[in-house]
Amino acid sequence: MAKIMQCDCGTVVRGETDNELVAKVREHAREVHEMEIAREQVLAMAQQE
Repeated sequence: MAKIMQCDCGTVVRGETDNELVAKVREHAREVHEMEIAREQVLAMAQQE
């Protein structure tokens, strides 16, 4: 089942697997916010779609 995470900036990131979601969120965090985020943080904030 897909998971989503909504960033504080309003962007919603979606992934079909945990690995896909983590990769997309980490890419968003680096490119848009110039920050790193740990896998555990992403998964803790993720919600089932």
